[in-house]
Amino acid sequence: MSGIETTFERTFESKGGRRPQRMDVIPAGAARRMWAPDAKARIVEESFVAGANIAAIARSNDLLPQQLYAWRHTVLKAREMAFVPVVVDEPGLPSPSGSSAAEIVIHAGAITIHVPENVTAAHIERVLTAIRQAT
Repeated sequence: MSGIETTFERTFESKGGRRPQRMDVIPAGAARRMWAPDAKARIVEESFVAGANIAAIARSNDLLPQQLYAWRHTVLKAREMAFVPVVVDEPGLPSPSGSSAAEIVIHAGAITIHVPENVTAAHIERVLTAIRQAT
């Protein structure tokens, strides 16, 4: 060896000369709670009401506010990526704009966009981005 010796204690000393007492180990509760989707939806919708107090809603439902904010974030992301309903006109009927060429009609709130068939996807993306920034 390198000349360093290590000795291990074989006795236990406590203050006051008392012997160690029994120690109980209390297991923690369940690691995760499982929430029913309808209960989650109800709590999240309650938090989206104008003037809602997130901390109070979380407390009343035995949640941490951070958990409720995470649920809200998930819902907002899902709404952001939602699909837009499409209406397909019957073939052979004249289009409302009077043109005979195929076109895509996009209704965004009060705005209606008529996209002719020869427009590139990049151009449509620029138009939609501009509308999103303007509204």
